[in-house]
Amino acid sequence: MNKYKDRYKVLIAGDNTRTVTILRKSLEIFIHEFIVSTTLNIKNFIAGNKDELPDIIIINFENTVPEGITAISDIRKNNSLKNIPVLMATDFLSGVVQKSITAGADDFIKKPIERVELLIRIKYLIQRNKLHMENLRQSTELKKMSLVADRSENSVLITGKNGQLEWANKAFEKLYEHTLKEFKQQYGENLQEVSSKFSDALNKCQKSRKWVIYENFWITRAGNKKWIQTSLTPVLDEEGEIINFIAIETDITSLKLAQERLIEQNQDLINLTINLEQINNKLEEQQKEINRQKKLAEEQKSMADNLLVNIFPYEIAEQLKNKGYAVPKHYRLVSIMFTDFVGFSKLSEQLSIRDLIKELSMYFEKFDYITQAHYIEKIKTIGDSYMCAGGLPIRNKSNPIDIVLAALEIQKFVTEINVIKQNYNQPKWDIRLGIHTGEVIAGVIGKSKMAYDIWGDAVNTASRMESSGERNKINISGSTYKHVSKFFNCSYRGKVEVRNMGEIDMYFVNGLREEYRMNNDGAIPNKTFKSKLTEI
Repeated sequence: MNKYKDRYKVLIAGDNTRTVTILRKSLEIFIHEFIVSTTLNIKNFIAGNKDELPDIIIINFENTVPEGITAISDIRKNNSLKNIPVLMATDFLSGVVQKSITAGADDFIKKPIERVELLIRIKYLIQRNKLHMENLRQSTELKKMSLVADRSENSVLITGKNGQLEWANKAFEKLYEHTLKEFKQQYGENLQEVSSKFSDALNKCQKSRKWVIYENFWITRAGNKKWIQTSLTPVLDEEGEIINFIAIETDITSLKLAQERLIEQNQDLINLTINLEQINNKLEEQQKEINRQKKLAEEQKSMADNLLVNIFPYEIAEQLKNKGYAVPKHYRLVSIMFTDFVGFSKLSEQLSIRDLIKELSMYFEKFDYITQAHYIEKIKTIGDSYMCAGGLPIRNKSNPIDIVLAALEIQKFVTEINVIKQNYNQPKWDIRLGIHTGEVIAGVIGKSKMAYDIWGDAVNTASRMESSGERNKINISGSTYKHVSKFFNCSYRGKVEVRNMGEIDMYFVNGLREEYRMNNDGAIPNKTFKSKLTEI
């Protein structure tokens, strides 16, 4: 057995044998993690037949930089290679970086290359690409599963861990002669209160963690008498705790009537055998469904194992996996942003809890997407407040600019949604955004339910920037202003009194300066901005 069968495949492309060889040897010491190959003719590789694709391509051209840019562009045009992440090794000359961005490079590493940074960037790009492709695959699979369940002739019912009705397919309405909504209104939302048989089966499942089959007699509102056979299966999370139950129900009325006639009329053994075979076939089908559910539960557990990378920054996740702990670190330059929805308590009175959570989730998912695009780490959410920070766990000097760009995109998104809401006479969700730049300590807290968090006066100051701001405006401190004033138009508010902190210089961010904005959009930077940013 090959103990290195799960290694990542790395392709190094360049035009200089010496530099390509040095880069290959620096990675080959990690033989348990990488299979490294090289090419000095990237054009032939792109055009040729590819039996095995690499997990990442590193472009390291020394003598003919334009050919490296052309290679990135050709990779993005190739259907087989377009989804493979590309890491560009460069001297960080603004022209090279700008052209690489346009061509489609995913990340850069500055020469001379440091081995630890190279390892982190390779793993980060591979893991990010794997998560992206897995999300696409899961989305397709979930759609297929939903379609199959909805078209099933058997009633499929999902309940909460205590029996609360949550979802049913179309066959449920045919079986019970009620829609799920009508059923809840008529009998209640908890099946334990409706059926003692279900309650007994649920208790057995909770104790054994195994599926249970039972039969129940039901009279519909039209007076139809039905015998229903139910296969109740628990759905477990990665810790073995029940999170849901799936009930697959079959109308076995005809079978039950046939059995009664056999008993009453003493029919011959042939008919009895036929009915028993039908029962066995149905039981086998149900067993297959149970096995499918078991396989699904195993896949979900595997997915949960991979969630560690989503919960923590990549560097922290690697430390936790390898060491079991992560040592807190001091960061001298970190930019922290807090957002808060104005009048959230009033909004909560106008919406149902379900609609409120759905709406809040929509906003926070978009905030996650925006911050990730700017290399900003989400720290946590507290109620309707969203907290994130730039410049950690991987340090960078551009984090004040990155986080202001993210704030502008969030501000733009909320404004656009409010226009739509206003057209439909729905309540607007106004937002305050506050940013401060300073020093923090960052690390993992807790043991049973660990969380990545940051501490320091800079965190408190950033929170005050949010609470001292105004609706739908970005309020930044003087500290942040010093780092971003070259790129953004800002309005000085003066020294504002802050509780327990005295007077603090504050500014409102009005958008990118005209020479750095795209199509007069103050939130979208142009190529000139990106070129200038690489010089920081």
